[in-house]
Order: sequence, then C-alpha cells, then structure tokens
Amino acid sequence: MRKSVRDFAALLGVDTTTIANWRSGLSTVVPRSNTQAILDTTYQSRASENDRARFEQIVAEGEAVWRDRHRALENNRSVRLAPAAASPLDVTVGDLDAPAPVDPGVSDELLAVLSRIQKLSRTIDLDVVDQLHGSTYRTIAHYEMLDPATLVAPLRKQRAWLAELIDDCGHPATRSRLYEIAGMTSGLLGYIGVGCAHFSLARAYCQESYQLGDYAQDENLAAWARGMQSFCEYYAGRFETALHYAEDGLARTSAEPQGVRLAINGVARASGKLGDVDGVHRAVDKAYELLPGTDTPLGVPSSISLESYSPAQIAGNAATAYLSLAKPARVEHYAVLALSEMSDENSPWGRALVMIDVARSHVLSADADLDAAVAVMHEALTPTRGKLMLQVQRRGAEFVQDAAARWGTTPELRSVEDVLASGHEER
Repeated sequence: MRKSVRDFAALLGVDTTTIANWRSGLSTVVPRSNTQAILDTTYQSRASENDRARFEQIVAEGEAVWRDRHRALENNRSVRLAPAAASPLDVTVGDLDAPAPVDPGVSDELLAVLSRIQKLSRTIDLDVVDQLHGSTYRTIAHYEMLDPATLVAPLRKQRAWLAELIDDCGHPATRSRLYEIAGMTSGLLGYIGVGCAHFSLARAYCQESYQLGDYAQDENLAAWARGMQSFCEYYAGRFETALHYAEDGLARTSAEPQGVRLAINGVARASGKLGDVDGVHRAVDKAYELLPGTDTPLGVPSSISLESYSPAQIAGNAATAYLSLAKPARVEHYAVLALSEMSDENSPWGRALVMIDVARSHVLSADADLDAAVAVMHEALTPTRGKLMLQVQRRGAEFVQDAAARWGTTPELRSVEDVLASGHEER
C-alpha cells in the first residue's frame, strides 16, 4: 500500500503524528488493541498480493535485515544508472565495497524530539475537564451530607486518571486546570484519611494537595490544602505543626476565602491546645474580621468548603478552642451561636461536635450536672451516619475521661462508652 503519511492516516482514521511514530521504528511501537483491530481490518480488505508478500518478508527477516538489504539494492541500482560522464562526487566501482551509511534509529535526541511532538499533538477534552471539576467541587460542597466510605474508591480512581491526563496534557492552561482538580481530589482523600486515623497516608495526600495547588498557581486552593494539613496534624496530636501550617496558609492568603477557615479552624484551635489564651482571642477576632461582608455564606456550608466559613462555623470552632482553655462560659456562648444555625439536616457531624463540646463544658462548670451532660452526649451521638468519625470518637472519649475524673466511673458514663463503642462498627 504505497501511500503518503497523510493518506494512510486518513485511511485508518488516526493522527498523522501516529503514523510518523510508527515509521520511526516499526519494531519498537506496539499499537493499542483498538488500533491493532483497525490495522487488521485494513490489511484484510485493502492490501494487495504484493503488499502482503512484502509484509510477510519483513516479518520473516526482521525489520533491520530487510531495511539493510533493500538499502543495498537501492545503492546498487543507483550505481548502474549513473551517467557515463561521472563527476568526482559520483559513486565509483570501488565504493561499492564500502558499507552503506547506517541510520542509528533510536537515539536520545530522536526520542526527545518525538516526545515533544507527541505531547504537543495530544488533546484533552475540555468538557471532560469541566465535568471532573464540577463533580469534585460538588463533593466538597456537599461533603457533610455524604458517606465518606462510599467516596474513597471513586476518588482514588479519579486521582490515578488525573495523573495520566496531566502526563498527556501539553497545554499550559488545561494542565493547570487538571492540577487544580487533582489538588482537590488529593485533599479529599487526605481529609477522609484523617477521619479513619490513617495519619501517615492522610499526611501524604494533604502534602500532595498543597503541592498541586501551588502548581496550579491557585492561592486559595493552596491555602485550602494548608488547612487540610493543619487539620491532619491537629488530630494527630501535633499541635505546634498544626499551628505552623495554619499560620503559613493565613500569611500567604488572608484575603482569600480560606483565610477565615485557617484563622478559626487552624490557628484558634491549635492555640487552644497549646494553652495560648491571647492567641485564641486574636484568631477568633481575625476570623470575624475576614468574613467577606455581603458574600458571607449563610447557614452552614461544608466544613471543607473552598469558600469562606460562615458565622456559625466560626462560633462552633471558637467553642472548641475555648474548651481547650477550660473556659466553659465562652464555650456556652459560642455554642449557642453555632447551634442556632446547625441542624441534623444541614450539618449532622458539625452539630454533633459542637454538642459534645457543650457536654464537656458542663463537666468543667462549677455547678456541673452529670445527668445533663450525659443527656447532651446521647443527643449528640444520635444522628450518626454509619461509622463514627474520628473527630466524634476522639471528643467523645475526652468527655468520658473528663467526667470520670470528676465523678468516677458511673452507669451513666458507661452508657456513653457503649454508644461510642457501637459507633466503631458500620450500621
């Protein structure tokens, strides 16, 4: 089938660069299965007897031998057809014994050039990119209403696919968009990892999320990832590291939507665990100052939203920070503000966590009431969705520890322990 590269590509329905790659080294290129099927069909329906004979000869002899033999035949033919009045540049009879120039075939430079050509010619479907971005963004926005256990497998699959798309993408703008989606995906996997107490894996995913946000040149996404890193270290008990990540993110992007989350969920809570009263005061004030005015979200957005936290979320996290400082009055004050906006419908886990803080504040109060505290705990643990999140387990265990230190082991506390233990299993 003596056809040009363009004509043969049109016949097969593939790019001309694909044919060029095949011609550069037939024995080193293995077409994909669907391409092999197209080649087989074309060979059966279009190849002449001469084409088939030549193909079988190449297969039998091997490409290199076949090329060398035919190159020698072409050289001999050129000598026989040379004009009688030969110039000094013409081939002489003595030259026939010299070996023909050998094409080195594969070389580092050739591979580099072909790789650049291939990357430039690859295309990514922008509609696919938009859908990936939209679906990932929706997962983040609705995270409070989803079961994390059902997200892990598709998120891992998406992250692996995004790695392939990034490798295949040569367009800078599209590549940046893919970095952004990959950063969100890794951040989600890191957040879920923290909830399962898989801190080493979560730490790696959160670090990857930050690096991808940086590659995407998206300050808000990089700050979002810093928040994930701070969150991971907070629940891993590394409060100084948690504070470092939150402060670093806040320093580089305080004007972005993530500034509110970094100030209250990151700096304030870590400062509380470190006993820094002034640090908590400053971080709570900073969070309220950074609210975006008319763009302040209403109600309770996702706790890992890429947008700003709401006033209710600031209040809920402030309650947690002041609980670490053993200031029950402030815990009660901010908890009331938070719970007025939180419900089992819009934020079941967030509401549960704030109520556990309220129960613990009862234990710390001078007029502590065990029965009232236990009642709040049971209400907090009622709207659970499957396996209890690490945050709920951790704070529930802290409540039991605080209450036992004050009243000793009681039937009331054992009832809370039973609920926490049953929450370790899927329902």
